[in-house]
Amino acid sequence: MAEWKPRTVAFLSWMFPLTGVAVVLFALPNAAADPLALTVGVTALVIGSLIGVATSNSGNRFTTGLAVAAALPVVMMTETGGVDFAGVAVVYGAGLSVVWALRLSRGEAHPELLPTLVRRLAGYLTYVFVYSSIRVGVFADFDGGWEDLLPFGGALLAWLAVEVGLRALLVLGPRELSRTYLARALLHDLNVFLGLTLTGALFGEFFQELGWWALPIALLPYSFAHTAFRRFQETKTTYKQTIRALARIPEVSGLGIDGHADRTTEIATAIAKEMGIGPVQVEHIEFAGLMHDIGRVSLNEPQVLKMGYTDDDIARWSAEIIAEAPYLDRVANDVRNLYEPFRRPGEDTDPDISIISRVIKVAAAYDWQIHKEGHTPLQALEHLHAGTAYEYDPQVVSSLRRLLTARRVLDPRAAASVG
Repeated sequence: MAEWKPRTVAFLSWMFPLTGVAVVLFALPNAAADPLALTVGVTALVIGSLIGVATSNSGNRFTTGLAVAAALPVVMMTETGGVDFAGVAVVYGAGLSVVWALRLSRGEAHPELLPTLVRRLAGYLTYVFVYSSIRVGVFADFDGGWEDLLPFGGALLAWLAVEVGLRALLVLGPRELSRTYLARALLHDLNVFLGLTLTGALFGEFFQELGWWALPIALLPYSFAHTAFRRFQETKTTYKQTIRALARIPEVSGLGIDGHADRTTEIATAIAKEMGIGPVQVEHIEFAGLMHDIGRVSLNEPQVLKMGYTDDDIARWSAEIIAEAPYLDRVANDVRNLYEPFRRPGEDTDPDISIISRVIKVAAAYDWQIHKEGHTPLQALEHLHAGTAYEYDPQVVSSLRRLLTARRVLDPRAAASVG
């Protein structure tokens, strides 16, 4: 897919609040809620959409606006027991238009701002449409409580389908991430999405009986889940920072190329995302990329230098060090096979060589060619391409070519001649 021009993206972004206003004008005459209720709903959605709950390792950003959006159809009911679809649509349209203006004023770029809000508006409207349609259909006689779980579950699945689909399809900047990865990343963070939406639905159910006392009741289980998730994220961040610091030891000791581990990791994770590899494996690639040369600390031993060593020795020593952490057992095995060919004569591929090993091998070799051998990016890519018969997985090398082209490191015509 061709990259969108900045002016086109900016124009479409400015059309978003106009679309929101159009939704408001179309739905407002049919809204059953009074102006005060609509104002409260818009205010809650705006404030909630600006309060970040978590940004996952996959890059997905979640706000309490999801909980507010989930609660609105349950709270805003008509006198006959149906959902005030028009009133909810007014709140969604007006609220997200205000959010667009506030986030733009804070300096957020159009290529990131527009897809997020389009995805939110489409998901919200799908959710309320499906929920209200089910409530006036088979489940019209249901009067709340546990009976609301079925229409809520159906509406939530429809909302999630829209979120996943648009997350994968709607990318307006340079496309470095595959659609497959974007969809899998959102599904990987499904627990956060469900936690927020279920909290909103819980508040909506209690609100019908308890009024605003429902808020602390709904927030209690959410606060525990949110605290646990935040601590988990902080622990994982600290863990990665520790690994990154350890990976620097061979480099600051003069036993490796300065910055090689960080650059290899950045390129390898970008390749993995471009190929559509799942978030869990991308995280393993991050650990393997950082630690793949940690075995070079053994080069401080005079006996090792006297006997000589190979790249395979470095990989073996690195794997032995990594294996001391049980959490990284699989990473240790991937690093151990780092310098093995991805296939041997008579094979399509070697099943013992994981995609993690293949990606790290290509990324490390590319960085080595540039920062050790002094080659240009195109020359480094040519070197890798020449080794795709046995040493380097051609699919990984092709992914690297697409990545470098997207980053404008290579001229597209020159890159095409390499691929």
